[in-house]
Amino acid sequence: MFTMLALKIKRQENGFYALLYRSAKAVVFFNIPTVKIIHLPLYHLDRWVRETARHLFHVCWSIPLFKARCERVGKNLRLPNGIPYLEGSNLRLIVGDNVTIGRSTIGASKIFDEAVLSIGSGSTIGYGSIISVSREVTIGDHCMIAPGCLIMDSDDHPVNPEKRLRNEPVDRADVLPVRIGSNVWIGCDCSVLKGVTIGDNAVIGTRSVVTRDVEQNAVYAGYPARPTLRNLEKRK
Repeated sequence: MFTMLALKIKRQENGFYALLYRSAKAVVFFNIPTVKIIHLPLYHLDRWVRETARHLFHVCWSIPLFKARCERVGKNLRLPNGIPYLEGSNLRLIVGDNVTIGRSTIGASKIFDEAVLSIGSGSTIGYGSIISVSREVTIGDHCMIAPGCLIMDSDDHPVNPEKRLRNEPVDRADVLPVRIGSNVWIGCDCSVLKGVTIGDNAVIGTRSVVTRDVEQNAVYAGYPARPTLRNLEKRK
């Protein structure tokens, strides 16, 4: 019965139902008038309360818990979006000074007894990034890894279809470390695949897929990523 009544109101079948429809719409879209002298201070108060609560949660909860999970952490760690999601008891985390890690996923496979992720001082891992470590991923100092990036030192699953059906892990020989140099900028939604070494000061363009080594002081972009500009130091 209620469903039929709602349909009649939505269809505005007659004047009475049309009046009910307009009344309901007026209630849904009603806004109280804004009095700037009152509401602007309340806006700033609301923002201050939220930021203070977030900072206290960050300092008293997120940072201590994440540090407890790491093997070594430097000073001034920042987790602006909360604790990253960590998977794998064999994951070793080594984090330098002044590192910022957005809400990311960091996982270790079971191929090796230890899977090591090292993040150098002054580096930033963007929100929504995924780092999959089977053996070793190294990120240098002062790197900027934008949101939504994928870094992995293996294929995560065997290429052979029969092995995939049997849920077998990747062969150890197919795991190749990823090494990202210092002062590297990786744009949004990039993928850095197994065995890649990215040289110091390199730039990777947005949404690129890096399948081979990247020269230092160069800009790479594309699918797969190719050099678009070299010798950045000479262009200063």
